[in-house]
This record gives sequence, C-alpha cells and structure tokens, in this order.
Amino acid sequence: MNQTSDKTCRFCNAAFLVAGISIGASELGLPVALRHAGYLPAVVGMLAIYICMLASGILLAQRFIAERQQDLPTLFQKYLGQWGAVLFNISYFSLAFCLLVAYWSGLQGIFNHLGGRFITIAIGALVYYGLSRKFQLLYTLNNFLTVGLIVSFIFLIVSSLRASNVSLFHFADWSQLPKSLPMILCSFGYHQVVPLLCQQLEYDRSSIYRALLVGTLCPLIFNITILTIGFRLFSVEELSEAAQRGLPVFVLLGRYFNADCFIYIGQCFSFFAIMTSLLGVSMAMRGALRDILDRQKILQQSSELLIIIPLFIAMIQPQLFFTVLGIAGGIFGNLMAGLLPVTLFLKHGYFRYRYLCLWLVFLSVFVLECINLA
Repeated sequence: MNQTSDKTCRFCNAAFLVAGISIGASELGLPVALRHAGYLPAVVGMLAIYICMLASGILLAQRFIAERQQDLPTLFQKYLGQWGAVLFNISYFSLAFCLLVAYWSGLQGIFNHLGGRFITIAIGALVYYGLSRKFQLLYTLNNFLTVGLIVSFIFLIVSSLRASNVSLFHFADWSQLPKSLPMILCSFGYHQVVPLLCQQLEYDRSSIYRALLVGTLCPLIFNITILTIGFRLFSVEELSEAAQRGLPVFVLLGRYFNADCFIYIGQCFSFFAIMTSLLGVSMAMRGALRDILDRQKILQQSSELLIIIPLFIAMIQPQLFFTVLGIAGGIFGNLMAGLLPVTLFLKHGYFRYRYLCLWLVFLSVFVLECINLA
C-alpha cells in the first residue's frame, strides 16, 4: 500500500509539474495575442502546436529514459557536440531568463495596487529559500498552487460562460495566425522539467508518457477555454487596451461584470498561473545550472542567485509582460523545445520522416518569428 501511495504521489508531482509550468503567464495573454486572427484560427493553431509540443517532449523523454543523463546540457553535448551544447545552453538560459522577467513583472502587475514590489520581493525570498535550502518545499508549494489554479479557473469559467458579448465566429483572419504562433508555442512550454519528471518517476516509460499526456492536456483545456472566454466577452479594442497596459485577460472580468469578486478571483487565478510557471522554470533552471557547473562547486552553490536576478530587472522595467513572452516563445522556446530536441532524432540510426516533418514545422514557426522581429 505504501509503495502504491508513493507511486501515486510521484505521478501527481510529475503531472502537476508539467501542468504548472505550462499554465502560466502566456495563457493569460492568449486572447490578447490572437485578437486579430479570430477564434477559429486560434483554436486550429492551438491544436496543431499542442500536438507538435507533446511529440517533441516525448522524444526528449525517450533520450533521458535511454541515457539517464543528469540534465539537459549534458544530454545535448553528448548528441550534438560542443557547438550544439553551446546553442542549447544559450537558448535554454535566454528562454528561462525571459520567462522569469515576464513572470516577475506579471506578479507586480497583479498586486500593483497592494504594493506589488514588496509582495514580489517577499515571494522572491521564499523561492530563493526553497531553491537553496528546501527543494521539496517547492514541489509541495507547486501542488497547492496548481490545485488553487484549477479551483479558481472553474469558478471563472462557470461564471463567465453564462454571459456573452461577442459572437465567437463573427470574423476570422487566417493571415494573422502565423504572427501569434510564438505565443501559442510559449503556452505549451514544459520541456525544461522533463529531466525532473524522469527522475521523479524513476525513468519508468509508461508512467512518464502518462504524466506528459495528463500534464499537457491541462494547458490545452485551459488555453481553449480562456480563448473562448476572451473572444465571447471582449471586443478587439478592449483586448488591445489590455495589451497596451500589460493586463492578464481575467483582470478585465471585474470591469465586465462590475463585481469585486471577479477582480479578486481573477487576480488569484493570475497569481496561481504565474507562480506555478515561475516555480517550474526556477526548479528546472537550478538543475541545469548545477549540471553545467558540476566541477565548480563555488559557482554551483551560488546558482540560486542567478535565478533571482530577473526579479530585479522586472522591478526596473515592469511593462515587459507580453513583449518578453513573444520573443521567448518564438525564438528561444522554439530552439529549446522544438528544433534542438527533434534534431537529436535526425541523426543516423534514429531518423524517421515523421521526425523531419515535425522539425520543419518548428523551423517554419522560427522563421516566421524572425521575420516579425525584423
């Protein structure tokens, strides 16, 4: 009975870790980022990116199951050589850095009228303590936050779907969809925690695959539901205003329903969503830093400080929420979660045409984002 209970606990930890890091700041920006494409193109793009991201995560997990490497940097150095490892490390830490800046700035925005800076610093101190002294505390905290995320989400959904302001299918501009794919890709990013997931489930293939499926289905359901709410309740103009102010879409619900409870529940959901992602990225980044700094004990022990640095950048520039997420998803997220993991399977002995097709999809999104930034 104890073994069964322990396995269930490990599975829940792993699935919640994937769900928590995926359901984050990017979900809150989806209706805003996709406002010019329309609901139907947004949902189609969502399903396509979800399938690709689940496939690349499974491929990455296969390598860890076979090799049982310590973390991502070591794995990529082994299979792609020194230059491949350098490219991965740049992509990985640039993505993690951008995401953490976005999450910390998002937290400030949520608690702005309550002294956002002081609350954010207090949360930063708690995260630092967990990373440096009590790592298991962060697993437990992430589980509680994920449960709170689901409860607040259900409340908002039940309340919001009773009202309708705009027809879901009143317009569709498919030409605008490619510009929004990086944000969708960012909303399914969980690959940083694949090493932690494999370790947590003791490299058991079936458990890992089930945890990936359960963990990624949660953000898919959340994403489509949030898109539905955003397009039902708010016009393009209102969503554009939210983009300019860097507001999560649920913060707009208080204005729409003219009720304080929606402001508070919306803030709770936004807080849970951002915190679960922040914890997932921080925990994964700690593992990757320790992997790279394995022989440099002094630097390894100060890795937690490097994870907290984005907090201070967010203090100086708190309006970076949507801008940073787009760059993170389209460039660094694509490299780390798409192009590079699939490249591992384009080598002789692993090659399949379906892997090449998957790689070409990620390449197309990468090129589109480069064009948009140019």
